[in-house]
Amino acid sequence: MLNDIEIKIPEPKWGSNLTGIILKLEKLRSNQSVGEVPKWIFLQLKDIFQILETFGSARIEGNNTTLSEYVEKIIEKSAYKDESQKEIENLDEAIKWIEDQTDENTKFTRAYISEVHKIITKELTPPPHGEGSMYPGELRKHNVHIKKSSHIPPDAAALRDHFDSFLNFINQSWPEQYQLLMIAIAHHRFAYIHPFDNGNGRMGRLLNYALLIKIGFRVKDLRIINPSSIFYNDREKYYNFLSRADSLKDEDLLQWSEYFLSGLKDEIEKIDHFLVKKYVQQSLLLPAISFSLDRKQITDREYQILKYLILKDDMTMKSEELKIFGITNSVQKSRTMSRMKEKNMIKPIETKERIYTINFANNYLLRGIIKSLESEKFIPEFLNKNENRL
Repeated sequence: MLNDIEIKIPEPKWGSNLTGIILKLEKLRSNQSVGEVPKWIFLQLKDIFQILETFGSARIEGNNTTLSEYVEKIIEKSAYKDESQKEIENLDEAIKWIEDQTDENTKFTRAYISEVHKIITKELTPPPHGEGSMYPGELRKHNVHIKKSSHIPPDAAALRDHFDSFLNFINQSWPEQYQLLMIAIAHHRFAYIHPFDNGNGRMGRLLNYALLIKIGFRVKDLRIINPSSIFYNDREKYYNFLSRADSLKDEDLLQWSEYFLSGLKDEIEKIDHFLVKKYVQQSLLLPAISFSLDRKQITDREYQILKYLILKDDMTMKSEELKIFGITNSVQKSRTMSRMKEKNMIKPIETKERIYTINFANNYLLRGIIKSLESEKFIPEFLNKNENRL
């Protein structure tokens, strides 16, 4: 019988598809050059992909809110939050906590993982009726079964040994060529031991994010990563590969790792388009404001001003530049910029109050951005399907 407490990384064959994927990912990891997109645009894009990451992770677990519904709640800024929305916002808070607390020197302790679990289950109804926890931040005290799986997680009495082995595994100083394999194996093993009474899927996907930061994918300042998209594009495939790896046989773990890392590579290559300014301008922002103009959410003049701003090299403008649009009076300039600022379609850049950039991450322009992302195949139909909770 295989030892299911000790965790090892199986050795892939040189020249296999898996080693080729790892080499390509290593190249992507080492490419840490700053993109062309100005910081004030990049950070808004990062906020939007964080929405997709948290929302997608919740949908995998059966959250029945559609992306369109959630975007409207963001735009409306409603004070009322139902449990589905609270679940998504908890995930968002957890990602921000992870980014704040995690770097290449982080040690993943029980306290670290406990805090993340407390955040994601905060103010949610415990099972079996909700997505909260009976023991937030604590290891489960009873045996559990996993939906859509024949695997029976370790007995609660043996859980602490399994969890300690897991922490030891992810905290080892793995050589670079094994670090990505470590993350793949860790995702499976976390699901395998199912350490909490609820929220294990969400926790496992958040740990992917934390471990990618740990091994040097600089998602805080240079890169956007949406690892949950690997799984929500085809949930059945995800569950099938996870279940197959439950055998703990090397070949099954390597197949799982190939599936996981191939998806990660494809996602990073795709999202790295958002480091290219022309792509962001032409494929995302300009179509988004056209979408708003077509629906009369912005005026023709506002559209022209935003288009001018988007196509500028630094994507910023001063009120003085409104003379290009025939607005020469200083009072008119001030009123025009104030009106656009009040409508939340422009905002001052961080350090200079009188230099403005487009604001699209948290208002009605977000509808157009989401439409652009759908057109560019960044958003699968799954995120807008109205399904019953699993």
